[in-house]
Parts: sequence; C-alpha cells; structure tokens
Amino acid sequence: MSENEIRSAQLVVDTLREQGVKYVFGVPGAKIDSVYDALVDAEDIQLVVCRHEQNAVFMAQAVGRLTGVPGVVLVTSGPGTTNLATGLLTATTEQDPVVAIAGTVGLPDRLKRTHQSLDAVNFLAPVTKSSVESTDPSDVPEALANAFRAATTEPKGAAAVMLPDSVTGAKTDKTALRKKAVAPQGPAAQVSVDRTVEALRQAQCPVLLVGLRGADYGSTAALRELVAATGLPVVETFQAAGAISRDLEKHFLGRVGLFRNQPGDILLSKADVVLTVGYDTVEYDPIIWNTRADRQIIHLDAVPADLDHAYQPRLELRGDIAATLEILTERLRGMTLSQTAQTEISLQRDALAEYETQARAMGDTEQGVNPAHLTLVIRDLIDDDKSTVAADIGSHSIYLARYFRTYEPRTLLFSNGQQTLGVALPWAIGAALVRPEHPVVSVSGDGGFLYSAQDLETATRLGLNMVHVIMRDNAYDMVAFQQMMKYGRKSGVELGDYDAVKYAESMGATGRAVRTMDEFKEAFTQAMAEPGVSIVDVAVDYTDNVGLAAHLDDSAMN
Repeated sequence: MSENEIRSAQLVVDTLREQGVKYVFGVPGAKIDSVYDALVDAEDIQLVVCRHEQNAVFMAQAVGRLTGVPGVVLVTSGPGTTNLATGLLTATTEQDPVVAIAGTVGLPDRLKRTHQSLDAVNFLAPVTKSSVESTDPSDVPEALANAFRAATTEPKGAAAVMLPDSVTGAKTDKTALRKKAVAPQGPAAQVSVDRTVEALRQAQCPVLLVGLRGADYGSTAALRELVAATGLPVVETFQAAGAISRDLEKHFLGRVGLFRNQPGDILLSKADVVLTVGYDTVEYDPIIWNTRADRQIIHLDAVPADLDHAYQPRLELRGDIAATLEILTERLRGMTLSQTAQTEISLQRDALAEYETQARAMGDTEQGVNPAHLTLVIRDLIDDDKSTVAADIGSHSIYLARYFRTYEPRTLLFSNGQQTLGVALPWAIGAALVRPEHPVVSVSGDGGFLYSAQDLETATRLGLNMVHVIMRDNAYDMVAFQQMMKYGRKSGVELGDYDAVKYAESMGATGRAVRTMDEFKEAFTQAMAEPGVSIVDVAVDYTDNVGLAAHLDDSAMN
C-alpha cells in the first residue's frame, strides 16, 4: 500500500470542503459512522446532529436555497435513507440544491437479505435528479463531485450518493476533485430577443410573471433594471417573493398561486402579452391563470418550457436569465405603457391597497385574531429588508403570500411545489445558521408545527436566535375550508389541543400563548428582542377562510 493512501471516508470530507460546504446535517448510524468519525477533525465544517432525517433535509434545503451552495445531509442505511424521501422530493420539486450522502450495507452483503439492506439507488431515484452508488473507494470523489454538479445545474434539485460501509472504510490514493462550476449559458438567441422586443412594444397590456428562477440572486438585479427602464408591471409567484425592491413598489401587482382571485390574476387575465421570467409551471398551474388562447406567452428561462395545453409559448428565450434581461433592458429602455395598461395597473394597485386596509380593520373574535391582520402585524414588527421568514403549509401560508411584502429575494420562503407540511421550523434553523445577522421568523399552524417540532431542541442546542409563530386553530384548516367548498361539510380535519408553552420550555426554548392582537404584539416584540429560541402560540379565527379560494366574478377577468 502507498503511504499516501487515506480512508475514502476522509475523502468524503475533503470533497465537501472543496465544494465549499460549511454545514452537514444528519443522524448517525453504523453504516456511515466512518464519515462521522472523519468529520470530528474537520474544524471548518459544522456537523449538525438532528432529531429526524427529514428535518435534516429541510435544513439542508434552506442552506441550498439561501446560499446557492448545496446543503448536505448525511445519514445511515435502511430507514435512515428512506426518511430522506419527502425532503429530497421537496427540494427537487422546488429546485433547491441538496446533496444527500447515505450509508449502505457493504458490497459483500449486497445480495443478502441482511440488516438494513435496501436498493437505495432506485428508492431515491424518483425524488432526485441523480441517484448513484459508489462501488470503489477511488470513485467516491467522482460520485460526490458529479452530485454537486447535478444539484446546481438548472433546474436545480437534490442528488443522492450511496456509500457502502465497505467502501468508506477502505483506502485509496485518490484525492478530492476541485470544485468546478457548471459553465454559464449565454443570452437567448438574437432572433428571439428581436421578436420579444417587437411584441412588448406593440402590446396594449404587457405583464411580467416572475417565477422562482427569475428571483434568484443572479437574476434579480437584471430584472429590476428591466422594470425600472420600462415600467412593466410585475406579478410574482409565491417562490419569487422579494423580486421587486421597495423603490419599484409601484410596479408590484401582488403574488399569485393556488387560487385565481387576486389583483395579479386580474391583470394577467387582461394582458395581451405575458413575459414569464424563470417561471415553472409547478408554481402555479397555467390552466388556472392562462385561460385565454389569443394572448402571446413568451417564456424567458434557463430551461425550456414544459408544454401544457394551457402553456404553449409563442416564443422561448432560452439562455442565462440575467444576460437575456440585460439585452432586453437596453432594447426596451424608455418604452411607454399604453393608457389601457396604466389604467388597469392603477386599478389593481388600488385593489391591493384596499385589501390591506380591510385586513387592518379586522378585529379579534372569541376564536382569536384575524389571520390577515396578524400577518400585517408581523410584517410591521420586523425589518422587512433584512429578516428571513419561513412559511409552513396551511391556511396561514396563503395569508403570508398575499399580505406579507418583502423586498429581497429568498427572504420569504414558501413550499409551493410539493406544499410540504413541517418545513418552516427546520428552514428557520438553516436560515439562522447561514444568516446569523438576520432576524429569523418561522410561521406554522399547530398541525405543521408538530411535524418537525422535535428539532426545536436542535435549535436550542445550537444556540440559535429565532422566533416561531404558531397560528392555532386545532385543525387542518387548509383542507377543511376546501372540503366545505366542495362538500358543505368537513371530514378528518379536527385536531386536539396541546400546551406549546410547556413543550417549548421542555426543549430549552421560551414559550408564550396569546389570544388577542394586543397580547400578540407584546409577546412577539419581546420574543424578537431576546436571545435564543422563542415560540409564540396565537389563537386564530379562520371563519372566513372559504373566501381564500372563492373565484372572482368572471366580469372582473374580462
């Protein structure tokens, strides 16, 4: 053996270092313990031991979404691997870069029915962009380097590498591959740009529909330059929250997703040209918002359009989003919107303002506070330029999407691809790690909180500063109000009560329970001002939630 040989477990750590990884999330086990052992000496990589593998993926997903560097999760074989599935599916659907490393039984035992045996590659293949298994210590750095490449290639997502313990325990003289970024694209083809410029200049009511890839760090500055130079109105998807800055607020027409009843939906319905920027159909099904066959859809993205009966773009500008937007800006600078467009924009901006005024006027009831008003109060009590807010799935997430303004990308986080319950708390943990200078707030319902609440202990163990708000009604209300609309009754949505204050205290956090808006303001302000982890449990009255999905009168769309 060569004196230069090292365990491939050490090579795993060396490869993570080359890739710029600062955090590894996971739950240990016998089939991956050699890598955990190697991490002991890695002072530049922080190991975060979690209470559940699914939460570990969510934390890694937050790191990937917020930094662009794939978040890394490290787990053992069998159920340690199968517990990754929901998190990896969420990351892949919502296009957040994650690399999962899972131990497996040794290669000599591959064909045996033995402890924790599993065809992990094929199990994880449907929920990842890439799923492979190393078979030799020498190919470990290759497998990992290519996983990072897959995770960061558009559309981004999760990649998985399985490491048999017979491989990680063996030695090799290979070294870690250096990080090599995916080669950037150039701008879209000139002929497509020319036709887009002509279409936008001739349009009576053009609209930008900005999606998740249009609101990433690389695209946002170029998007804002286009809006400032042209005055084009912008409708954001939930995932694109923060694309429009505060000084461009007059061009913001709200967010759309799930239900077609917002001012942004009305503007989209009246548009004769819709330029989608980094929009993915998983964010908001086109059959809901694109009901007109006579309009021009122009797809600007790094990836080709997924064709749909309701989404068949007449033009595709495929290339680097920022580079293409920069060319469009120069070609369109100084364009003037028609009077028709200006009038419609003004009407829908007024509607947005009126919705907010109405929400602020909503008072408390015997059941609790109004959720729209509560959302606006949270917004009032934090710095909306520098805070990070993670939204779980539930009725509260719709209110956050509609009423919570944010002015920087990746500061208001939604799961609007898989709509996965339980993401908010672990996302906040990831955010608090990579953005320690930012106030971090997560919001869930009482149901979603208990999906991931065990890792509240992880947050306190790490000494993080964050506040989690529980909007409580003791039900799965997002399901309930849709059942009421469909069937006129509810089924299987009622939940029991629990003491979130005592739960928080048992995990080393501070807990507060409130029932009125004044109590909430005091409790939330105190929680934001004090160090550590705090839970604010607030009773919410969701009586009016059927209105969340109510379609606007068709006349408003014509």
